[in-house]
Amino acid sequence: MTELKLYSERQFDVRPQLFGSFLEHMGTVVYTGVYEPTHPTANARGSRGDVLKLVQELGLKTLRYPGGNYTSSYHWEDTVGKKRPKRMNLAWQSLETNEFGLDEFFKWCQDAGVTNPILTVNLGTRGIDDALHELEYVNGRYDTDWANQRRLNGHTDPYNVKYWCLGNELDGPWQVAKKTAQEYGRLANETSKAMKLMDPTIQTILVGSSTPRLGTYPEWDFKALMEAYDNVDFIAMHDYVDRRQSERLDQPDPREPDDLPTYLARSREFDHQIEEIEAIADAVKALKRSDKTMNISFDEWNVHRSSLKEPQPWTTHNPVDWCYFNLADTLLFGSMALAILRHGDRVKLSCQALLVNTIPLILTDEGGNAWANPTYYILQSLLQNLSDNSQVIASSIVDGDVYSTQRYQDVPVIDQVVLKTKDAYTVYAVNRGGHAKTLTVQLPTAVQTGVHRVLTGNLTDENTREHPETLVPQEVALSVEAGKTSQTCTLPAYSWSVITYQD
Repeated sequence: MTELKLYSERQFDVRPQLFGSFLEHMGTVVYTGVYEPTHPTANARGSRGDVLKLVQELGLKTLRYPGGNYTSSYHWEDTVGKKRPKRMNLAWQSLETNEFGLDEFFKWCQDAGVTNPILTVNLGTRGIDDALHELEYVNGRYDTDWANQRRLNGHTDPYNVKYWCLGNELDGPWQVAKKTAQEYGRLANETSKAMKLMDPTIQTILVGSSTPRLGTYPEWDFKALMEAYDNVDFIAMHDYVDRRQSERLDQPDPREPDDLPTYLARSREFDHQIEEIEAIADAVKALKRSDKTMNISFDEWNVHRSSLKEPQPWTTHNPVDWCYFNLADTLLFGSMALAILRHGDRVKLSCQALLVNTIPLILTDEGGNAWANPTYYILQSLLQNLSDNSQVIASSIVDGDVYSTQRYQDVPVIDQVVLKTKDAYTVYAVNRGGHAKTLTVQLPTAVQTGVHRVLTGNLTDENTREHPETLVPQEVALSVEAGKTSQTCTLPAYSWSVITYQD
């Protein structure tokens, strides 16, 4: 039996914006993903109704756009007004029609219930002036040129976007207009300073390391922060985990796929990476004798699998990535999300990448159906319980089972985070083991009722177009001792559990 105790010395607020997603002009994320005017379910704006329904049911409030690598050669003004020039999408080797642009994105957000968009400006091939022009178009409220262009395009009111990414992955060798940390940091600092002179209400996000698997990590983060600390509000984190991934992306590093115990433990690297970036940011804070604590935007994260479709370079729908996630991937995804949640005192924004078709939450067939990867249900269960009065309660496993692999030592079999809302405690738990586990939870107050929902199955199960509901959460029996603070439940083997105890 595993015992989970809660303690009140460390609690912090978390908000619905903590878990968002990401749209990029990549593969079929936008075209035939969220936008397909000829689809049978399309609305008058060309948005797929079946996808909108899934997004609304997900409860998504935060969405990053339009990239990603795409933004490093992006001309935002090509995407507004009547003239939409076709361009070469250098990042993803496709032809961009610009049919879906900024105004279409905001209309889609309105339809989907997304209230917290995050925009990324091009600090690769462009700079301060272009960022200012885009900000004026999006948020401008005065009688000025770009704000008036927005009005002429039929959008009288400003969009009031709060969060702005100052470029994307500019440390990456794959990036158009790669920069050194110092030159990027200086550009980002001056861009943020100018943007805040135009609109003091915004908050800006500094590019951090693209991945801890680059040789420049975490030196890049330190140097960029030293240049820009005073004028930015967040530092970005990115990380993806592939079962066959290279340990060093800037040099050849072939290796065998992870065994299952190692793969399920890789979320521990998320915890470690977040703690490293916190330490880097706090070191810069101390060196600058600043009173400001730098927050983190984990604005790209996910598990990763190879594409199931052959790329078709320089087409308008080059499917560079499209995949199913199985149960093993989903359990790792759940633990990644828990790593973000338990660091929610510093990670204030995060964006799972991507929403549709590219390592996605939602899969679509052109002209056909839309359905959810099982990772969708992990994010949905988190968003359902996040509110303006939710708190993470620090907790510890007492006498819980652990396991070790060649890479990781003393991995808890049960990975968990406890969330407190107005009248309930919700325990999120991943059972990484092949046997059911009994969990005893010591709650601060007595409870009366409870509900236990579980996502489990065979490790290789997937939600395919033929069988789209193979892996979905199911309610299971939960015995609650009314009026007691100590409660016991059973976590099935290889499972994601959401146990909610109500006062």
